[in-house]
Amino acid sequence: MKKLLILVVVLTSFTFAQYNSNGTDNTVIMWGKYKWANPDEVEGYSVQERNAAVNEWFSKTNRADKSLMSSMFLYHYWTGAQEDVHVVNEFASVDIATQSVRDNAKINGIAFPDAEKRREAYLAQNKYFANYHEDVHIFENHKALEKKKLGGFGATTVVTASVGYWKPMSEVENGSAAERYELMKKFQKEVIGKNPKILSQKVLTHLWSGKVEDGYWPVVTLSEYNSMEDADNAGDDNGPLALEAMTEEERNAYGKYWAPGRHDDIGLFNNWIAANK
Repeated sequence: MKKLLILVVVLTSFTFAQYNSNGTDNTVIMWGKYKWANPDEVEGYSVQERNAAVNEWFSKTNRADKSLMSSMFLYHYWTGAQEDVHVVNEFASVDIATQSVRDNAKINGIAFPDAEKRREAYLAQNKYFANYHEDVHIFENHKALEKKKLGGFGATTVVTASVGYWKPMSEVENGSAAERYELMKKFQKEVIGKNPKILSQKVLTHLWSGKVEDGYWPVVTLSEYNSMEDADNAGDDNGPLALEAMTEEERNAYGKYWAPGRHDDIGLFNNWIAANK
């Protein structure tokens, strides 16, 4: 049994939480999808110009939006279409996120006070995007389980988004939401938090998107790495860290909440750091 639990931890470089009513400081994640325009349809297409224009627009408007807590600008690595762009924004609440959208013109004005320069900056980056927008997900972000990025990264990072499932509580022997969450916090702090290959990690649960089927609660883990090699090998460090940080009883208790054999991948992306917040 001990070897089996170690194996579960090693293979699972992504960790998951289930909705808990104690998460009063949790935030919301608004996940939108856009598309790059076809290069053949962009007059004077230049990768260098595109990068500079996107960097300027997103970095300045992100800073100007004081309600925007964090943002990731994700683009194609190994999943989805080459033209796909995902913007993952964090706000304190759905109401605040909605107000941010309503205040878009005001925010742009703060970022670019000069009207002509604002127009030029908008057009410079906008021509590289297709006329496409899709609202993909609205998630709850568990702040108590988050690992924040502190440094030691380059111009781009690798981000994985994976879905796992907790068992229905009725199927967990002597289980409780309180125990599950305390074990989750310990695992995140002592294992994920000390894993040098994982730069950052958000644990997201169902809010207004996705589905709950047969009581199995879907949980998304958004993890960030310096390289694909680190993403592949991060799980190798989790086992030894868990053995050091958690007793056998805690590891057994932690493992009992998992739904075995249930796992989905949302995607594997590049993260454009200059367009982040």
